Amino acid sequence: MISDFVKSPRWFWMFVFTTVFFVVSYAAIWIFDEVTPGNFWGLTFGIIATVLFVAVALYGIRRRTMKTSSKLKLGNSNTWLQIHLYGGTLFLLLMFLHTAFRLPQSAFNWWLWFLSVWVVVSGLVGVLLQKVIPQLLSSALTIEIRTDRIDELVNELRGQAEAEVAHSPAAIRDYYQRTIAADMAKPILRPAFFKDITGGIQTKVRQMDYLKQFLADDDQKRLDNLEMIYRCKLECDAHYTLQKPLRLWLMAHLPVSIVLFTLVLMHLFIVFYY
Repeated sequence: MISDFVKSPRWFWMFVFTTVFFVVSYAAIWIFDEVTPGNFWGLTFGIIATVLFVAVALYGIRRRTMKTSSKLKLGNSNTWLQIHLYGGTLFLLLMFLHTAFRLPQSAFNWWLWFLSVWVVVSGLVGVLLQKVIPQLLSSALTIEIRTDRIDELVNELRGQAEAEVAHSPAAIRDYYQRTIAADMAKPILRPAFFKDITGGIQTKVRQMDYLKQFLADDDQKRLDNLEMIYRCKLECDAHYTLQKPLRLWLMAHLPVSIVLFTLVLMHLFIVFYY
């Protein structure tokens, strides 16, 4: 079902209808006339593409001025998000229609063409990542944490673990230093989490069960506490690993979008000034 894949089916079907309209219009024009970047039809497609791109770019500005935008009643966040997603995709289609699906002839237009494709495709990849990764993280993990707080939480967990071990018998201290201490030192990128969201967490903590049978009841409770702390640390590693692609995606998408916006403005100046 479409509604299972997209959050706003109404926007999706509006996008489908608009896409079909532009494609059919382009085909009809070709029957009676020709489309080039410099004639009426090509310029029309290009102007619409530019308007859409500006609307898409305004989403980033709105996100950073949410309080002001809310006071001025400039639309809710979901509306702007849908404009950003579907408007960006339509921008690429209209860019192709504007150029009549011809490849660029100059270095400047090549950069404009390439960056347009890059920004839209990377944006679609980002939509997929932001849909899939949170679902993966919530499906098997017990804690939620923002990327910028992972280091802080890991430091807290390491302190708790070391405090627990300091009052434990030699067997637990030796086990901690030999098996767990290195994992507690910092967030660790574990590729296993991409294959299995649990990343073998249960297997790692199960190793403590063997040690428990040699401990007194009070010490078993200390080991249980250590196990809980260690499990939380491994879940932090899962967040660290799976949220990393989102941070890398943002670095690959946002700066290029700013460069593309600059090139679009330059392109407009060149076309209408000359």
